[in-house]
Amino acid sequence: MSVKLPPYVVINDPNCPNKEVLETPAKAFTFPLTKEDLAIIKILEAKYDAEENCSGLAAPQIGFSKQAIVFALSDDPDLKKWRPDISDTMPKTLWLNPSYEPVGDDKHIDYEGCFSVADVAGPVARYKTIKYAAYSKEGTKIEGVAHGFLARVMQHEIDHIRGILYTQYVPDGKLLPVEEYRRMRVEAMEKGIAPS
Repeated sequence: MSVKLPPYVVINDPNCPNKEVLETPAKAFTFPLTKEDLAIIKILEAKYDAEENCSGLAAPQIGFSKQAIVFALSDDPDLKKWRPDISDTMPKTLWLNPSYEPVGDDKHIDYEGCFSVADVAGPVARYKTIKYAAYSKEGTKIEGVAHGFLARVMQHEIDHIRGILYTQYVPDGKLLPVEEYRRMRVEAMEKGIAPS
C-alpha cells in the first residue's frame, strides 16, 4: 500500500493552509514511538524519497508539528561544483529531536532555498562547524560533529523544527528569484568564485 504524500506548507503562498506549523516550535517525540509517530515518519521519508533534488526535509514542511528531519549529502562531483564547501557526507539519515551547538564563531555565507519558501533564494550566514545531537527511531542517542555544507543542511533542517525559516537570516533586499540565483551561481562557478 502506498503512502499518500501531503503537499508542502509554503509560507509565501497566500492560499496555503496551516502556515503556522512553519513558525511554531515543533513537539518533541517521546520513546517508545506511537503508531501515529511511526506513520508521520513514514510519510516524511516517502516525501523526501520522492524529491529529485532535496538535501533535507523537516516534518513541519509537510504539516506535522513534530521534531523529525531527514537528510543526506552524497559525495557527488556535480553537487560539489555547486557547493564547494562539501567536506563531510552522510547517507540518508532520519533524526528525531535533533539539536546543534556551534563549534567556534566561524560562519560561511552561502545561498539557501527551501520547499517551504517558494521561488526565492537568499544568502545565509551559517556556522562552519557544529556539534549535533539527535535520536534514532529506536531512541538511541546520536552525537557528532559536522563541517561545511553538511553542517549547513543540518542547521537549516533543525531550524525548521524550531519554527525558524532561513529567510529570517537573509539581509533586507537580498532575496532573489531562484532563477536569478541559479544564473548568478553558474556565472560564479565559471569564474571560480563563490556567489555572495
